[in-house]
Amino acid sequence: MHGKTHSSIDLVLDVAGRDYKLRTAQQHAAGLQEAAQHLNDKIKAVRQRGRNLSNEQAAVLAALELSYDLLIEREMLAQQLAAVRGG
Repeated sequence: MHGKTHSSIDLVLDVAGRDYKLRTAQQHAAGLQEAAQHLNDKIKAVRQRGRNLSNEQAAVLAALELSYDLLIEREMLAQQLAAVRGG
C-alpha cells in the first residue's frame, strides 16, 4: 500500500431486528448501512404479503429477491453494453 492507509471502524447493523457487528473500512460504512436498510425494507415487503414466516425465512426470501434483481440488472447492463459495442 504505497502510503495509503484506510481506517477501519466497528459497525453494528440491524437486520431483521438482530444486530450484526463487523469491522469495515470507514469509506464502506455508509453503503453498508444503506444496504442493511434496503434489506430490511425487502424483508418488510416479504412479510406484508401475508405469509406466516419466521425471521430467517423472511430474510432468506428477501435476499433471494435482491439476488435475482441484481442478476436481472447485470443481464440488462450486459445487453446494453453489447448493443453499444455493436455486438
